[in-house]
Amino acid sequence: MSKIFLETKVPGIAKTYEFSADSVMTVGTVKKAMIEQISAVENMTVFPDPDRVLVCSIDMQGLLQDCETLGNIGVKSGGKIMLI
Repeated sequence: MSKIFLETKVPGIAKTYEFSADSVMTVGTVKKAMIEQISAVENMTVFPDPDRVLVCSIDMQGLLQDCETLGNIGVKSGGKIMLI
């Protein structure tokens, strides 16, 4: 298990955040944590329906599936993620 540091862009509110995750975490788990933390920081509901939020890898130019593990799909520290 190793730490992965991610830059996360949220175009819906035109902001970027930094997160850390473990390489053994699933995309779905990381997405849920990101949504909760962003909502807490912004003090509002940023994503009205969290189940419909998509996670895109800017570096890999594609969507990430909730069941995939970060380390297994090649997400690396310094990677750029977008929540849409």
